[in-house]
Amino acid sequence: MRGGRAGLAAVAAALCASAALAGPVLVTREGAFCPRDRPATAPRITADQAVERARALLPADFCGPNWYVSGCDFDPESAFDTWRVFAQQYKLVNGEKEFRGRDHSYVVLDAVGNCLANMPGT
Repeated sequence: MRGGRAGLAAVAAALCASAALAGPVLVTREGAFCPRDRPATAPRITADQAVERARALLPADFCGPNWYVSGCDFDPESAFDTWRVFAQQYKLVNGEKEFRGRDHSYVVLDAVGNCLANMPGT
């Protein structure tokens, strides 16, 4: 019996270790998808401007329209002197927005619109 418990404990430890190693992988878009081209002295952007900047920084086909995506909804949030813009794809099904199974992305901007992070599917 004792060997069985030790073996079970070893298996449990291995599973926990593999789960810890398989944590989330952070992917960010760089270069043209995340420019830092505005001076700190530039005018502060509004929520609407943050959405437009985020839309411009997503891949050209992210919001469609195509056979799988009809468009995107954007949700800007201001926190700690930054804008975090959540972009969620949708498909129009019988005139209703269907979000299930569609991709999403976050774009984080500083107060003047410089990209701090552009993270697909996070």
